[in-house]
Amino acid sequence: MKKFILTLALWFCLASTAYAAELIMFSMKSCGYCRSFLEEVAQEYKNTDNAKVLPLRIISMDRRNAPRWFDTAYKAGKIDGIAGTPTFIVFDSGKEVARLIGYNGKERFYDDISRFIKENRDKLAARVGVNPIPYEKDTEMTPKQALRETMGELANPTSQHKQEGSHSNNTPKEDRPNIHNEKLKKFPNGVVNSRDIMDHIYKTETEAQIAANWLGCRGVHSHNLPDKGLIFMPCQMK
Repeated sequence: MKKFILTLALWFCLASTAYAAELIMFSMKSCGYCRSFLEEVAQEYKNTDNAKVLPLRIISMDRRNAPRWFDTAYKAGKIDGIAGTPTFIVFDSGKEVARLIGYNGKERFYDDISRFIKENRDKLAARVGVNPIPYEKDTEMTPKQALRETMGELANPTSQHKQEGSHSNNTPKEDRPNIHNEKLKKFPNGVVNSRDIMDHIYKTETEAQIAANWLGCRGVHSHNLPDKGLIFMPCQMK
């Protein structure tokens, strides 16, 4: 899985048709990082200069099916799967051209996105509003809708999705295996057999890196939990 690419000169040279470039956020209602972004950035983003050239769209990962445009691009090899949330993708001309995994605070997010826009502003501005991805009511949310979902999930958690490629399904949280449940199967190399990043909790950085390789993302991150101590999870969150 790609890290966020800040310079895309090659992409602009290869793109032959002027389609809109959009910033697509993939969000889950059980994702604390998503809620932080929705509270700190998403509500105001449309009023920023960044949104004038790279508008934000929010896609729910809690719906039964992925957006049709995503399935089309995924099957054609023009977009990678989503292993963890939040994931931000710059989608242009029917394909993924840049990716940012995780959210590490408002300032860091704006630094990354502003640097990308600054280096590509003229090309982005030429595409504003031209052939955006199709709106699909069943999967797309406004920032307010997305925030309400995350707040409702924290108040009354009922489900958490499992992701495989470009599809997801909803399973009640109480019926799902977790890292402390023997029902959660592991491969011989110790990797948890799940595409839900929240299932991937390991005691060592090495184990988390192996899981990252299997999921197709890069790097690992850690948390120091009061009841579990230091744990490691796959995929960079910064």
